Amino acid sequence: MRRLAIDFEALFQSMPTPFMVLDRDLRFIAMNNAYLAMTARTRDDLIGVFVFDAFPESGERQEATRRPFQLALAGQENTVKRNVFAIERPGIGRQDVYWDVHHTPVQDIDGAVVGVLQYALDVSAEIEAERMRDVISQEYDHRVRNMMAKISAIARQTARYNAETSEFLSEFERRIGAMARTHELLINGGREQLELRALVDSELEAYADKGQTLVTGENVILSSRVGQAVGMALHELAINAAKYGALSQTQGRLKVHWEPDSDHGVTLYWHETGVPVSASKSVSGFGTTIIDRVLPLETGGNVTRSFTSAGLVCTINIPDPLKG
Repeated sequence: MRRLAIDFEALFQSMPTPFMVLDRDLRFIAMNNAYLAMTARTRDDLIGVFVFDAFPESGERQEATRRPFQLALAGQENTVKRNVFAIERPGIGRQDVYWDVHHTPVQDIDGAVVGVLQYALDVSAEIEAERMRDVISQEYDHRVRNMMAKISAIARQTARYNAETSEFLSEFERRIGAMARTHELLINGGREQLELRALVDSELEAYADKGQTLVTGENVILSSRVGQAVGMALHELAINAAKYGALSQTQGRLKVHWEPDSDHGVTLYWHETGVPVSASKSVSGFGTTIIDRVLPLETGGNVTRSFTSAGLVCTINIPDPLKG
């Protein structure tokens, strides 16, 4: 049978898994290319160097890393999951990494243990993903609790102003719908912010084909908290306009405009015209609470409303559109 001539050194160097070998004094005597790439070192940096001189660690971390080396030198193969230590990254500095490491005793031809072989799997990305999932889970839990509190408050307040069950359900459903549309804008945007223009357009979409609305303003980004409050207020204004205001009259017109102020805030103007005094009716009931109380509380701004001979004028000042 023909014996294969295998270049074990070339095989060792080409393996995709990082390997390194220490002698009994824990000095580097060999490592493959994958190990050098993962640690951002060269062979000249490591050969003959004490492992904790090459990769300095605090006392507690050093002891946790030294212990499995010593077990291997005593002849015990062992594995350590998620061993953490610092790697010096060029241009970045010291950076914690997490490795699953396996240690195997290295024996000479007489069977004596003369070193330890380590191979490693970098699980840093997995650890970071788990941390991110925990953060997202906590944030999601917080938001669900906050959302449920808002829904409960909306239900209670809507019930106060609607004695009939059918009226309550109608009012409650449309307000929850307004919250859902704002959430949809946030989700579709894939971020924790949304554009004011998209929010205004979403609330006025049902009336856009009548040619009675004009929306103008520079691009302004709102945080999710501010966006939720502004969305609910815009919804109440739009519903009122459709029932009693400019959008209920053929000759009625609605202009929504916003502009930045000198202190990084934004002011939104809701201006209705063409509404006969006899047909006019200002926002009332829970809508008043949302616009006059909830909106300023959530945004830290202020709201002024007045009813002129032509229709409703509402000014909304938002000092910090990105308020969290």
